[in-house]
Amino acid sequence: MAFTPRECSQLIADFTPYLKPASIESMDPAESARIRKSSAVFVFPNPSTAWVFDRLGKAIREVNDTVYGFDVSEFREGFQFTRYEAGEYYGPHFDIGPGKLTERKLSLTVQLSAPEAYTGGELVIYPEFVASRDQGSMTVFPSFMCHDVRPVSAGVRYSLVSWLAGPPFR
Repeated sequence: MAFTPRECSQLIADFTPYLKPASIESMDPAESARIRKSSAVFVFPNPSTAWVFDRLGKAIREVNDTVYGFDVSEFREGFQFTRYEAGEYYGPHFDIGPGKLTERKLSLTVQLSAPEAYTGGELVIYPEFVASRDQGSMTVFPSFMCHDVRPVSAGVRYSLVSWLAGPPFR
């Protein structure tokens, strides 16, 4: 587990006041809303969040060293704290793309909500992997893999997402 249930609850309490409607920055708002409906805020390193970056940085580097072996260096975009309420989702997409997105190598998602806090809202990594709903669990996958967050049917799902960067794939 990346975080204890108590730490997950603290992260939710700390970041929820800063949430705003999420969008896909490279798209016009109407197109973005068809693909993504949620609330989010980016969190950057500072004295109160350094422990989060340190803990997840060590964990994702260990996964990279033992599973992927990608040329990676750092979190360059901070973390995205996201809330999905009933009816909200993030349709199929890739985390890698043009511009600064070419540097994304590994994506990570930390499940902050307790599994009984919501229904639906599964993180699916294609073709068939459904991420753990265990509170505090971390899922790591290559940023070039298609994935989505299915619509939440009841309750609220909170997650923390980031990307470990490195030179673009060749």
